[in-house]
Amino acid sequence: MDDPSSGGAHAEAAQLQGRKRLVYLVALAGGVAIFLLSWSIRGPDDPFLTYLYPLFAGLLAGLWLALWRRPGWLMRLEPWMLGLVAAIVLARLGWHFHAGGSLDDRLLVLAGGHYWAVGIVILAAFVMLDHRAGLRAGLAILIVASLIALAGVVGEALDGTLATETAVYLLRVHLFLGVLLVLASIATSMRDTVKDALVRSEAMARAARTDPLTGLANRRAAEAFLDRQAAAVARYGHPVAVIGMDIDHFKAVNDAHGHACGDAVIEGVARRLEANLREPDFVARWGGEEFLIVAPETSAHEAQQLAERCRAALASEPIAGVPVTGSFGITVFRAGDTLDDVLGRADNLMYAAKAAGRDRVLVE
Repeated sequence: MDDPSSGGAHAEAAQLQGRKRLVYLVALAGGVAIFLLSWSIRGPDDPFLTYLYPLFAGLLAGLWLALWRRPGWLMRLEPWMLGLVAAIVLARLGWHFHAGGSLDDRLLVLAGGHYWAVGIVILAAFVMLDHRAGLRAGLAILIVASLIALAGVVGEALDGTLATETAVYLLRVHLFLGVLLVLASIATSMRDTVKDALVRSEAMARAARTDPLTGLANRRAAEAFLDRQAAAVARYGHPVAVIGMDIDHFKAVNDAHGHACGDAVIEGVARRLEANLREPDFVARWGGEEFLIVAPETSAHEAQQLAERCRAALASEPIAGVPVTGSFGITVFRAGDTLDDVLGRADNLMYAAKAAGRDRVLVE
């Protein structure tokens, strides 16, 4: 009911999380299918694939089920998903280096089937985690992969069976993974810098539109909203009501109870107005103890009922220990009205309500 853009950031974040969850569900389902397909066409001489791939498929299926049943667990499950996939890829890499036979025979499999998976896991670390955590995870994956390769070639190097081309190829692969890690780190750092700048810009823009005491829209935001409503009235002719409201005897509250109590009263009035407005209605702190309510698609009679509900809510019980009432003046946009015309009529009616005894609603 205050600035309509205030919930935009939350809605956008929720949509992003929803899309991210959908991507993970598809990826996990694809991983399960790949493991089961590989297992179904396995050879008789690969116990790693025979015994461990069904286990890996089951673990991924468990993560899929957890993410499907508990959408709120997304951030909690991301490190577990990354850790499990990294462990699977590195374990298979270790198998090929240490139990898969001659390294020369396995080089094509390593290059075509497993080192690209290491690169994908490094990139996934930056996607699933923040920049620092992604860099640490990606560096750890690269170091473990390098140690696996180093341990795998040492034996062949010592007995003189390691081909120079094989050593150079593996070195190039690991240099490529290092470059990939650096580029991913730079890209995510730039992404986070831009994101932080956008967040700061949005925070500054929100602060410029928000009253710091009540959290309602301020006068600037209210004028912008009124401009949009005036354009809608001129184009479509829909009724728009404007309600001015002033807290009665507010100076006496400050004089008798102090400014801290006065601030508490203003905050309490803001909360009660918010609680009694409809979803499309807009409320702003106009200045001091004055508030402005804009009610789109609302006739003068409907606005009177709305203002009466707000008036009764203010008078129903004390706020911050102080009895509080308000005076309301209601007008509607007319053809050819300027903002000054509408605001001037609402203001005049509000002061007429005060002159007539306060704690009342006056409508044209």
